[in-house]
Amino acid sequence: MNASNPSYTTDQDQSIAHSTQPRSLWQCRDYRNWFAADTTDVCAVSLFTFTIPLIALALSGSPFVAGLLVTLSSTIELILMSFGGAIADRHDRRLLMIALGVIGLGLSTIATGLLTTNTMTTVIFAVFVVLFAVMHGLLGPSNDAILKSIVPMDRFATAQAIREARESCVELFGGVLGGFLYQLARWMPFLASAVLYGIAAITAIRLPKRTTVRTADHGDSTDIADDATADRQPSFFTQFIEGWQWTLTRPTILAAIIQGAIINIACIGSIVGVQIMLAARGTDAVLIGLVGTVTGIAALAGSLAAGWLVDHIPTGIIIIVTFAVMTVAMIPLLFTTSYIVIVICMSLTTILFPALNAGELGFMYGRTPEDKQGRVSTVFETTVGIPAALTPAFIGWLLQTPGLGFRAVMIVVVVCSMIGLVLACVTRTRHIPLPSQWEHVDL
Repeated sequence: MNASNPSYTTDQDQSIAHSTQPRSLWQCRDYRNWFAADTTDVCAVSLFTFTIPLIALALSGSPFVAGLLVTLSSTIELILMSFGGAIADRHDRRLLMIALGVIGLGLSTIATGLLTTNTMTTVIFAVFVVLFAVMHGLLGPSNDAILKSIVPMDRFATAQAIREARESCVELFGGVLGGFLYQLARWMPFLASAVLYGIAAITAIRLPKRTTVRTADHGDSTDIADDATADRQPSFFTQFIEGWQWTLTRPTILAAIIQGAIINIACIGSIVGVQIMLAARGTDAVLIGLVGTVTGIAALAGSLAAGWLVDHIPTGIIIIVTFAVMTVAMIPLLFTTSYIVIVICMSLTTILFPALNAGELGFMYGRTPEDKQGRVSTVFETTVGIPAALTPAFIGWLLQTPGLGFRAVMIVVVVCSMIGLVLACVTRTRHIPLPSQWEHVDL
């Protein structure tokens, strides 16, 4: 189905429409508009995420408080995200994306004013951290959920590979840009976020005014804005519970959740541990951001190869190799805090993750019914992300441990990487095949 067409079709009509779409995603106007809106939102989030520990550390002087606020932000967002997924499956996803941009613009503007006038305190900043987390938790899932109505399943792996390249570019420039803006003034990253959120809202307005949601009960395409359809919809609570039940009873998704949760602890632990450790010892903010830039270059290189890798190597094998490389790359940081070694090791861990995400997420979401996109994606992200969300506070505490500090952080990182590798070798994710065979494999 061409998402720019506001009419709704049967499954057979959708298949015909998908087959007549241009092979290049960039030739689809709706995809271009979605990509622009989603990218500006991701850039704004990147700046805010980079700034949280730096501003928290500057306001409070405590590495623990800095890590605690990162944990607070991530935990609240992840808890609310599953509710946001149910909201995205029940309401106009375009309007939710517009609301995300408008509210983000308002919050960023107010934060800029408080920082400019030096009236921001640790408590007030914590309130803003909570407000941003609530906003992204409830409204953010609409960005992902709307994609299935724009991109057909046979191009989901390609869309995920493009997304990985985008994420790499954001990581490539986000750290250095965030560090540069922060060095100019603490309020500059928030001013830039305000502009980005504004652009996200404007581009989201250009998306189709109605999206297609196929209900599991009726098997046909319906307009979620239609009053009669809304009357036939199950209750919010029923759909919310259904999303969790459906997701957690799919063996492949469940296996991906377990290993993803453990690997995320290692990833977040290494990133936040490095960032706070470098900030605490007085490293220039630009150099801290440069770590993200160099790892972004590695991830960008990996994302450029992700499409080819996923098309030629079974995703299950990619997952195993990715975790193995990460485990080996993190071991040197058990013995040194050298800036150069940190940059090299962090870069090596990111090379294969774009291919892993393109394959694993492409398979899971490509095989998920459209009416469950919002709930399944957010249940996955919530369950995978909550342990990682709790990690920064734990990392901040470990960094203050006498005699261990950063080494204790890296012990946790290496152990989690090893556990993730073992799980990848023994669980159902090792059987995920090439994209050409996805249609014949159950979740």
